[in-house]
Amino acid sequence: MEFRLKNTLSHSAECLRKAVPLMVKYNIAVTPANYALWYSYVSGNHPKLNQKLDSALRTFGTCPPALSRDLFEEFLSDKDLELFDSVAEDINAVVAEVEKNVGQTLNSANDFSEVLSSCNQELSDFSKEDASERDILELVNKLSEESKSMQHTTERFQQQLRAAYQEISKLRSELNESKRAASKDGLTGLNNRKSFDEDLDLLCNSHHSVLKLYLTIVDIDNFKQFNDDFGHQKGDLVLKVVAERLKKHADELNAAYRYGGEEFCILSQFKDKRSAVNYLEKIRVDIERLALKDNKTGKSLRSISASFGVAEFDGESCEMFIERADKALYKAKESGRNCIIVA
Repeated sequence: MEFRLKNTLSHSAECLRKAVPLMVKYNIAVTPANYALWYSYVSGNHPKLNQKLDSALRTFGTCPPALSRDLFEEFLSDKDLELFDSVAEDINAVVAEVEKNVGQTLNSANDFSEVLSSCNQELSDFSKEDASERDILELVNKLSEESKSMQHTTERFQQQLRAAYQEISKLRSELNESKRAASKDGLTGLNNRKSFDEDLDLLCNSHHSVLKLYLTIVDIDNFKQFNDDFGHQKGDLVLKVVAERLKKHADELNAAYRYGGEEFCILSQFKDKRSAVNYLEKIRVDIERLALKDNKTGKSLRSISASFGVAEFDGESCEMFIERADKALYKAKESGRNCIIVA
């Protein structure tokens, strides 16, 4: 049992170590079904599945959600529907085995304690009557053998416990990292659109705070010209430095996201509109101080600025909330850019 559990957990851990980076690399949604699909992919259980996934990666650079569902149903529904759950079962089995070993170790300790008590009684009896040297040596040998046995049992248990703890810790760390990576935008490191949609839905449907909820859409002014005039690498650099300014001002009540393209979003909670605008004004000025520079000369090539459209949550749907912020952004663009307009 011990050998099988060790091999099973090691295999599961190794498969996850290979699957998780692949899912992050190809922007695969972190779901149990996708874990099962990519776990099976790296384990090589279904060669035809691997062929189809490889083909999808060559064609699309990822595996589209619809294709992922089709592949899961084709290859995993009948036999491996709970493949991902089996990893958790293996971990639980190791924990159970550790508990069993704890019990066995405690039993051994109890047996050892009984032997010590028995030997102690015999020593006490020896003191009351004449005991031969042979009797005393036999008692000492008995104690020595029992001590060695107990030491061996304890050392083996400690080794098993360390091995199980290390494997489970690695898996937990890797799964947490995969979750973190799946919620972040690869280029800027900000929370991604998926995180924004989830957080917005949660806040709109459960917002009972005394603070008011605000949504701000931030759009980099004339971003297309950065790409056209200086190339996409410089355009990416502009996105990164603006994202850094948004991160700088983020806190528990102000979360920043990359919405898509050159647009970012901020979900904020403030006591009133003035506080919200004052906060955004600091970000606007911070971005306004940025400039794209030539790497060789250090000369400023073009200044950077952004426009802000803000909406205060009024109990409407998420879609309407976004639409009002978007309309405010449009007015900011019409008003000459590099400004804040509240819906």
